[in-house]
Amino acid sequence: MSTDMTKFRAFILTSAMNGIEHSRLVERFTSLIQTYGVGIEVGTTLPNKASFIPNQLLIIDLFDYQVGNGLPKNIAMLASQNTTILFNATPGVTCERTALLSHVKGIFYYGDRPDIILKGFNTILNGEFWFKRSTINLAIAELLAAGKAAPHPDTIEYNDIIFPTLTKRERTIIHLVSRGAQNKEIADQLHISPNTVKTHIYSIFRKTSSRNRIELITWSQRYQTAHALNS
Repeated sequence: MSTDMTKFRAFILTSAMNGIEHSRLVERFTSLIQTYGVGIEVGTTLPNKASFIPNQLLIIDLFDYQVGNGLPKNIAMLASQNTTILFNATPGVTCERTALLSHVKGIFYYGDRPDIILKGFNTILNGEFWFKRSTINLAIAELLAAGKAAPHPDTIEYNDIIFPTLTKRERTIIHLVSRGAQNKEIADQLHISPNTVKTHIYSIFRKTSSRNRIELITWSQRYQTAHALNS
């Protein structure tokens, strides 16, 4: 376990236990993530926002959510403000693409094996997303298509674009992230360690005021257009 997990706490938002199967699934998921030393609090209502601490995770139980293929609006709102994970999702009901574009960090299904849950949770705690590769590629393709379909640059004000001082290595990493590469792939391609990649990613997020990869890709598209106009 490469990350110091002891600094993390998690609030698990669930409904009242809906039968033995639901109780078993919640207990299994909770016990698995506790193996990483993550402090756990479980509740049926959200705590006061002021009581949330730095690095606290919000983990939302979707066991009772069986309608449609999108996300409840409140989950999208919470995910934009907190590091949010979904679990007990139903295949074919929860839309991964919507979750990813709503800033959710990862999604786990009720049928996931314990080793899959452990691997995914570790991936999230190391600053990456836990979604199918096809979902990530689809989200990136949509962002790129949206960028191409945006109004002509002459009609847009770019006064809010920040031109940070990015190193050559940081620009390379932004390019790889925009292609859907994860930290390990970037590390292998650039012949550096995954921890070094994480350090670069955090620096890039800070410089570009991005909270995650999706926001960084959006920033990169706008930056490239604005930079072209100002060149």
